[in-house]
Amino acid sequence: MTKEPTWEFVTTGGGREDGIHNSMIEHFTGNYNYHLAREIIQNSLDAKKDGSDDPVLVTFKLEEFTRKEFPGQSELLEVLNACKKYYKSDKDTQNFMDDALACIKGETIPFLRISDFNTKGLLGLDNDKKGGWYNLVKSTGASSKDQGEGGSFGIGKGAPFAASNLRVVFYSTKTEKGFTKFQGIAELVSHEVDKDIKRGVGSFGIGQGSLQNPRDIPENFWRKETGTDIFIASYKNEKGWQKNLIKSILRNFWYAISNNDLIVKVENIQINQDNLEKLLTEHFLGEPFKAYVEPTGNPLQYYLAIKNGTPFEGKLHTLGNVKFYFYQTEEQLNYVSMIRKSHMVIYSRRFTFPGNYAGVFICDDDKGNKELRRMEPPAHDKWIPERNTEKGAKAMEEIIVFIRDCLDKMKITKSSGVLDIPELHKYLPYDDGENTGEGDGVSQYTGEEAEEESSKKIQKKEIFEEPVVISPFKVTVVNTTNIEGKKERERERKRREKKKRTKSKRKFDEDEFQSRSFLMKRTKNLLEYMIILKAEISERCNLKLTAVGEEGSEKLKISKVVSAGGHTPHFTGNNIHSINLEEGKEMKLNVTIDSPIKFSLKIDAYALQ
Repeated sequence: MTKEPTWEFVTTGGGREDGIHNSMIEHFTGNYNYHLAREIIQNSLDAKKDGSDDPVLVTFKLEEFTRKEFPGQSELLEVLNACKKYYKSDKDTQNFMDDALACIKGETIPFLRISDFNTKGLLGLDNDKKGGWYNLVKSTGASSKDQGEGGSFGIGKGAPFAASNLRVVFYSTKTEKGFTKFQGIAELVSHEVDKDIKRGVGSFGIGQGSLQNPRDIPENFWRKETGTDIFIASYKNEKGWQKNLIKSILRNFWYAISNNDLIVKVENIQINQDNLEKLLTEHFLGEPFKAYVEPTGNPLQYYLAIKNGTPFEGKLHTLGNVKFYFYQTEEQLNYVSMIRKSHMVIYSRRFTFPGNYAGVFICDDDKGNKELRRMEPPAHDKWIPERNTEKGAKAMEEIIVFIRDCLDKMKITKSSGVLDIPELHKYLPYDDGENTGEGDGVSQYTGEEAEEESSKKIQKKEIFEEPVVISPFKVTVVNTTNIEGKKERERERKRREKKKRTKSKRKFDEDEFQSRSFLMKRTKNLLEYMIILKAEISERCNLKLTAVGEEGSEKLKISKVVSAGGHTPHFTGNNIHSINLEEGKEMKLNVTIDSPIKFSLKIDAYALQ
């Protein structure tokens, strides 16, 4: 007779007990969705089927299970009560257990199902210490991954538990040979059962082992095709969880997606190579170029560096073939996104340069990838030379020299001409990317809008790649003949009538209306700008766009306007008509302008009667 699967927690035997503060989990608390996407997706990328040219697909889907569908719900309820009783004097434990008990007693319990496809599944039996199943499900702080792969310390397995109100996660996998395995893991606290003190780590299965017969696996947890499912029980599905997941995916895996290594689906929103730029623009266009979320820097700017930037290639002695992309930005970023063969952004590093730019460094070489992997700490968020005692220092020296050589080859173009100072970095304060305090010679992001983008500061002197041609004066009509005078008076009369016919009235002031603009694309004689509008009142208005240079402003000609929702507003000349502004909400417009010369935009709004 087959033994029924149960929750089992091993005895401490008078030894170590577990408290509520689990370091493996607390490392990922806070913005747990950020860590969840980063840690799980890199594992899926590492498990891609051998020889496949198709991208890995990872899906995130929220599901509701009843109490009966929760494996071992009644047993786990007893364990939670025992945990609460054993640590009755610990406030943090009591608070956690109260929330956990409320969740597991609910009529339905939210589960986040994370599934990967075009992957190999988790290989190995329960006692196979070299297998992926053992290292993900059966161990702590261990991994079987090759040195060239990500996540090899096994610390990332704590991320799903941080996203669970119960600290309970279920795993289901199917290998290419058709073997299936299922098991649940709980990371709770020590508790007493029949005068025996139990550990906080428990598992759902048979005798601490996984369920391997498909007939024993609960139907909701079946894995029907090759790959792995991770079920986060009582997922913290707080408001905006989808957006937070998507932003983490875009921030950490924009290059893998752009390279068609990866497709991710969050509920009904798919992120792929085709819509990557649209989603990056939607989520990051209005954000600062330099932010405090790691990896530092706006991912849209790094993506534009790959798409529109200046490429460099090199072959380094230790790392092999490498690439660098340079992209001049509208405001200061001056960080380089560091990427190796996993195509996940490891981190970003600051490099000084007399201008504004975004950079991307990529090492796809197998030899270099292995050495860089050995330089990473458990979180895989930096390259630390000391961790690779054999080749780390040499590898980092090669990277720095290569990137600085590329930066030295770039020029800053200003309105006064070209400034080209080779090896300028030798005379600037040394920047190793670690010092973020004051007095390091590098400007830090202050939270203020850049002058090039703020309509509030548009009158200030700005820098252009080429000077805008501005008419310095208009000819005044004097000493004209009567005929010329009549013509001028007729023109003036028509201007007054035209002005009278317009419905525009007062101009919005700075407290009512703000705008920002970004140059997105330049093709021959066309410039495509993204304009972001935000109003403190709800009102219909006309927009007036003018080109701004050091010598004044000038009219421009709009050739196309499209709103973020696909609507095409009416426009004539340099005016966009009948825009409906809503209080506190942003509006985004893609505006194409006839001009071969880049300029800054001044945007004025006029209320309609």
